[in-house]
Amino acid sequence: MTQGLIIRRAGLADVSAIWAIEKAAFLTPWSRWSFLAELGQRYSHTLVIGPAAPHPRQTLGYLIFWVVLDEMHILNLAVHPKHRRRGLARRLLAEGLAQARTLGAELAWLEVRTSNLAAQALYKSFGFREVGRRPRYYDDTREDALLLTLDWSEAGKK
Repeated sequence: MTQGLIIRRAGLADVSAIWAIEKAAFLTPWSRWSFLAELGQRYSHTLVIGPAAPHPRQTLGYLIFWVVLDEMHILNLAVHPKHRRRGLARRLLAEGLAQARTLGAELAWLEVRTSNLAAQALYKSFGFREVGRRPRYYDDTREDALLLTLDWSEAGKK
């Protein structure tokens, strides 16, 4: 399903495609400037997935995460609606988690909408567990966010 696709670090040339996916995927998208700012932060990592060369450069999905000290914070994971249900988000998340571990992360965490059952299932399939709730976290709908975490030190004890 995801054959012939590569994951690579995003650059300035990817911002327009990332922003287009963001607008198609979320009710309240980040601004284009937010993505540019993430590219300039030393602790921020933006990965994109798309066809390998010699195909034209195309971005089908992206993942943005921070690694600060021993923690990974997943800020955003999105796949263009036309390319969903093909395992792209799973590949991006797996690669991001692997990179964060290499950078010394012992714990990963994120917020997810209570209504986003597909995303919750994806994260839980990687071992994330619910540890809290942020009431009315999302401004657009006042929907709660679930706080999910993955603790690699706990995973190693099982």
